[in-house]
Amino acid sequence: MMRTILAAAISVSALSPAFAQEATFERPYWLDRSVIEAIGRAQIDVPADTASFSVTFREVDDSSRDAMFAASDRARLAAAAIRSRGGDGVRITSSADVEAIHEEYRNREGERLSSERADQVENYAVSVTLSVVVNDVARAANVRAAAMAVGPEETSDLSYTLDENAPSRLRAYRAAVQDAAARARVAAEASGASLGGLLVLQDGQGPCLGRWQSGAARDRGGSVQNAPTAVYEGGDEIVVTGTRARELRLTSEDIARMQLPEDVPPLELTAQVCAVYAVG
Repeated sequence: MMRTILAAAISVSALSPAFAQEATFERPYWLDRSVIEAIGRAQIDVPADTASFSVTFREVDDSSRDAMFAASDRARLAAAAIRSRGGDGVRITSSADVEAIHEEYRNREGERLSSERADQVENYAVSVTLSVVVNDVARAANVRAAAMAVGPEETSDLSYTLDENAPSRLRAYRAAVQDAAARARVAAEASGASLGGLLVLQDGQGPCLGRWQSGAARDRGGSVQNAPTAVYEGGDEIVVTGTRARELRLTSEDIARMQLPEDVPPLELTAQVCAVYAVG
């Protein structure tokens, strides 16, 4: 038995330096000293600084090209209206989808089925979706009203968020750190121990020597620009020249009729930290 333990000790000491460092890192911090671990929490209400929504325009035609033109014309009118109300404080991204609608037939059982043959396409359905981010939430309702006045087939509710670099996030983090320090002091006083220095401070919930969590990346996709020769904004009217020289018009009265009540709700911002203090 003693020989087996000795062999295990020799094999551990012969490991590479990299493994030894990793093993030291993995070693629980409470084995070498007495510590107090405290989870600090903070919850604050903050105003949103970003709003987003989407609108979808759908057109059906026996020509895929004509359906795409028609949907794109309406989307460009909406984009022009959005920028007229949001200015440089909006970011627009777009996506398009084309669906072939095949002819239907009846099988022997009398059921109606859609053909999948390329030469039996009856129509094409084209959907153009505009995803809009508004950096000035005070304008968000008016910006969405401008898009809705064009008459999209689908629209989403306004969604409010807080930018990742907002000062409020740092304020919540500071409050969580202060809460962790206060909890550690209470634990030390209640147990009759003297609180030492800070050993570990980790963002998020413990254990403090666990794996670090990385934040999710934010998509900074490019914005869709209006064609300057196709959009005209004069006074109270927005005009887009579409296919076959037809004009799509939108007035300020149209936009005003789509302005719905919208109170910006406060956002609940939370933060957690894990702190380890020495004892004695």
